[in-house]
Amino acid sequence: MLLDRMASPSFDATHAVRFDLAHGAVRAGEGTDALLLVPSSALVELTLSAPVDAIDALGRALGAAIGRRAAARLSDARGASVESFVTQLAGEAAVAGIGALRVERWGRALVIVIERSPLNGALLLPAVAALVEAASGRKVWCTLLMRDEHVARVLVGSERGTERVRAWIEGGVPWGEALAKLHGGGA
Repeated sequence: MLLDRMASPSFDATHAVRFDLAHGAVRAGEGTDALLLVPSSALVELTLSAPVDAIDALGRALGAAIGRRAAARLSDARGASVESFVTQLAGEAAVAGIGALRVERWGRALVIVIERSPLNGALLLPAVAALVEAASGRKVWCTLLMRDEHVARVLVGSERGTERVRAWIEGGVPWGEALAKLHGGGA
């Protein structure tokens, strides 16, 4: 059961992406992150043929860049309110084109919801883990709770917790029940 949906203060997209046509460059944020506009279909093709480690590295690099830019927008990422933290992550994720990000709390479980993401699960999971890690400075693990053509839900948590939920889902337990079971409340 959805217990809390995070409210969002505003995200200022001014200068989030800058196009330098004279030099043929695209830059992100106030820093010098060079971007490359790549069709999402090319990334999907890559995930179908590249080794798993390479796909994971690409997803992590993508997520880490988003997380670093979000953290840079906050004067104190660790001291920021949850709403401010999520707003900056969501804004940077949207600017990067990975979809509309929001956070849901299911009891003590943190679920990242991404709508309309062009990334498949192979890229999305390491990207989500890395964006949370880079923005928060804390190591996290992720498991895919569900994915349909419009929405993906990703559990973010400890290694042990995410592994347990993944095993339950693979064993046929619906993801909502798996989250309840994680906290001792489900069958």
